[in-house]
Amino acid sequence: TKPPKLKPGCGGFGIRNFLTLFLSIEVSKAMSEGQAAKLRGDEIEQAYAEKRVALFTEQLNESNPILTEISDCMTAEGRIREQMTLLQDNQGKDNQMTMDSLREQMDAYANAKLAANKKLMECSSKYNILMKELRLEHEEESPQEEKQLV
Repeated sequence: TKPPKLKPGCGGFGIRNFLTLFLSIEVSKAMSEGQAAKLRGDEIEQAYAEKRVALFTEQLNESNPILTEISDCMTAEGRIREQMTLLQDNQGKDNQMTMDSLREQMDAYANAKLAANKKLMECSSKYNILMKELRLEHEEESPQEEKQLV
């Protein structure tokens, strides 16, 4: 059998890569801030940075299987779309039954993708709330700098 034909794509970076890159950058940034705080002897800032690293890492770990699910659904939809395109040229009762079956499969993957996107949004919202709570907690425990009037 021939390997599947590769179709040109938009070259887009994709949500999976974008989210992973964004969270990885945030983890690296928080780690650097934690190291700098440690060198300064600032235990409050160091602890805050370490908590941010932990939250971003948790979000990466929690979102990764959801992103895989979305990607798998999109891949399956693409394969089914290709099969449907090939069958459109051949009319007949058997082909119509196959087309109906493929449409059902396509709908199932589309619904699974929607459900996974909803899970991803819930995951994102969860970590937005947790990060906001962490920021507020940090603001409360950080010493207030004295403001000097110039």
